[in-house]
Amino acid sequence: MDGYRSLPLFKTSDFPLADAVRLQLVSTLKIDPEFSLVFFHPDVKVDLSIIGGSCFLDAAVNDSRVVDLIQPSDGLRCMRVTVAPKGLGTAVITIKDIGLTPPLATSSLVQVSDLDWIRINSPEEISIMEGSSQSFDLIAGVDDGSVFDSSQLAYMNIHLHVESPIINLIEDGDKSGLGSNIIIKAKHLGVTTFHVSARQHSGREVFSQTVKVEVYEAPRIHPEDIFLVAGAYFVVLSPICLEFLF
Repeated sequence: MDGYRSLPLFKTSDFPLADAVRLQLVSTLKIDPEFSLVFFHPDVKVDLSIIGGSCFLDAAVNDSRVVDLIQPSDGLRCMRVTVAPKGLGTAVITIKDIGLTPPLATSSLVQVSDLDWIRINSPEEISIMEGSSQSFDLIAGVDDGSVFDSSQLAYMNIHLHVESPIINLIEDGDKSGLGSNIIIKAKHLGVTTFHVSARQHSGREVFSQTVKVEVYEAPRIHPEDIFLVAGAYFVVLSPICLEFLF
């Protein structure tokens, strides 16, 4: 407007004004795994990894009769929470990030169960050469098809049962039971069967399928030394036919 001019209220150099706020960018809050099958045993512990979010976390369980929450040390508080089984059932673990505005929350389902079955990961019939060994993985789970993590099989009091001692178990230290893998060595020629058993929390034994084992002799060539004149040949009859020609 004519006859008017605008003036600043304060000179910037005389009255500096400044303000700041700390801004932290974080990724989406998640728990891994989102579902855990936990064997009902007092010594079993399962770690749930916390991904994303800030470090101001609050962990809670909706049913303390099923699981206990074990808070780690301060250095690992932002990274994981440990679950210990207390009783059979299902519980929801909720992690709430109260350091964000608005707060975020995520959850994980934990099922505490006894095992319903155990299985040897093997064909029904196998052959092992005398003096050699072979390893087998064990799998345990519940009737709905869910399987326990292999680390939990060490708490199931697993034992090997052999019909005839032509094979034996290669022991792995002094344990009260086997883990998720067994190694069998063939000692003598013959045919036998083996299976494993596991013990539920209630004390009842659960048995795997039976595996038939044939121990065969290592292939040999007889005679061990062969001398041939020039132009002669010699045929060795065996599962693999060898022909020597000079």
